[in-house]
Amino acid sequence: MSRAFVREDDTATGDAERPPVAPHRITPSGLQALQARRLALEGAEGMEAENERSRLDALIQVADVVPALTVPPETARFGARVVAVDEDDEELAVTLVGEHEADPAAGKINYLSPLGRALIGAAIGDTVIWQRPAGARGLEIIDLTLPSA
Repeated sequence: MSRAFVREDDTATGDAERPPVAPHRITPSGLQALQARRLALEGAEGMEAENERSRLDALIQVADVVPALTVPPETARFGARVVAVDEDDEELAVTLVGEHEADPAAGKINYLSPLGRALIGAAIGDTVIWQRPAGARGLEIIDLTLPSA
């Protein structure tokens, strides 16, 4: 029999240690949302609740909180609300946030997503190219503001 099919350590329990969570950028309101989700799980029983508490604890521990913007930025950056218009004069308004607070339905997109990467660094009047699976789309930045509360 091949050694590949023989257990090396009969005392192994199969409980693998969870890989460490990488540091991640997050807005102050995003961190508050993670903390609120964690608090809501207090007292909840079961493996699912325990796993989610552990996951949230790890995320909170390594969160790199980016200070909230206090004045509208000159270029699109983490935490900014960006308003753009496409070739069909359709307006798009998004807030650039971290991956753990992204919610496209609420207009919050991950700054590392294709759209987020296209917008980062753009100023009012700039045209950026958003590489989408459905094809590239040009967006002209028409406004940069503070995110709505």
